[in-house]
Amino acid sequence: MKVDLNNSQSVIRTILLGLMGVLGVYLLLIITDILVEDSEPQPSPLKRVTSGKIIQWNWFGGEKAAMVTQVVQQGQSLQDAKINADLLGVMLSAQNASATLKFKGQAEKVYQVGDKLSGSLELVEIQAFRIIVLENGVRKQVLMKKPDVIMQTETVSDTSGRDVQTQGFALANMFGAVPVNVSGDTGFKINNLSTEVKMMADIRDGDVVLQVDGLSVQDLMANPVKMMSYSAANSLPVTVMRNGREETIYVNAASLSAKMLPTLGLKP
Repeated sequence: MKVDLNNSQSVIRTILLGLMGVLGVYLLLIITDILVEDSEPQPSPLKRVTSGKIIQWNWFGGEKAAMVTQVVQQGQSLQDAKINADLLGVMLSAQNASATLKFKGQAEKVYQVGDKLSGSLELVEIQAFRIIVLENGVRKQVLMKKPDVIMQTETVSDTSGRDVQTQGFALANMFGAVPVNVSGDTGFKINNLSTEVKMMADIRDGDVVLQVDGLSVQDLMANPVKMMSYSAANSLPVTVMRNGREETIYVNAASLSAKMLPTLGLKP
């Protein structure tokens, strides 16, 4: 049998050319894929975002935000200021803060930041348990008087002509009360009650007073005369938030007023 070598070589050449063409296409696809991958942006490594300093907050849904100022740490020790007065209590609210002081021989008075207390003493900061005063450029403290001492009866002169608007502050401060927000309404959280007060009323540390005899604490603070009218009640209904639940307790206001009103400069 005679084989045509020329024809066989032609077939082999064709097959080789076809294989080379396939390899060329395959290589082209690989190169194209590499170029596409290189052109795609690579994800940058994750960076930890540093938390910025909070410069304002909004308390209790108020319309205006208060700027954050540098505050001395609550535990920072300061020298006691020499002042002939007792710090009966403080009122910390969303808009401002105030402190109730009683100078010897005078009725208690409510002060705010920036007020002059006596001599060169200026009230510069109000905290939960003390006030900070500035005396000749030096920061000093006046600590709050203990509640069990505040509750002691004392003899005072007749003060029927005094401004009753300040009495609401002092009355709340007798219980170490601080305003809090409960479901959009204002209440007073009771703190640091004396043993004597706990015995006279079913009030506990941590209770938030919401209403007295059906009136909100806001109404009572705006009308201290109404608050004092309860002084003869033997079973005064008081609505409190206790452990997350509303409860109505009944307070012997007559016993409480016998202790509190003389301290306020009033006759029970």
